[in-house]
Amino acid sequence: MNRILFRRIVYLLVVFSMNLMGTRCATPNGESHVHGEVGSVKTYPKDYVHPLSEVNLEKVIDENKGLRVLKENATTVHDYYRGGVQEKAQGERLLGEEKWEEARIHFERSDRFLEVVLNYFTKDEAYRNIYGDHVVIFLPNLLLADNYLKLIKIYHKLKMDDEIYWASREGKKYLSFSQRSVKTELAFQIRMGFEQAYTKR
Repeated sequence: MNRILFRRIVYLLVVFSMNLMGTRCATPNGESHVHGEVGSVKTYPKDYVHPLSEVNLEKVIDENKGLRVLKENATTVHDYYRGGVQEKAQGERLLGEEKWEEARIHFERSDRFLEVVLNYFTKDEAYRNIYGDHVVIFLPNLLLADNYLKLIKIYHKLKMDDEIYWASREGKKYLSFSQRSVKTELAFQIRMGFEQAYTKR
């Protein structure tokens, strides 16, 4: 009698523990974080165009401020994204100061960081949950397109004419990738920038 009761109890414990293991929540897009928290991300209609007041370069840079990410210290995709944005911010500052060569170096470093990101996540998203409730504007393709647009200006100034065609081609390619997944006024501005850069030649 005791043996039968013992077997039933063991059987119930095994079934109960297996049910608990099967109730773990899945995270979207295969993402997970050690804390296991997933924040809610707004969804938008397919043709929704995110205005500059919502999605702009200043916000992207502000979201990625903090301890500087070096390539040798980057371990996650988010590290590489932050590193790409931080290098871009440096390039933008130096471009404003007309320090062409220094700006070129930072934009090209930014490109290398962002290309690593695209090995893992190929689509831009206006809002991406990266861990817990932390949501960021995630636009690696669009940032690359903007970098190449800025590099065209720099290559003109540095008389690096051989690089201009290649930068224009790459920039337009990344711009089209971005616009396939998310529509933003920022992307329309960058497209106009490419058109103006082409007419100036």
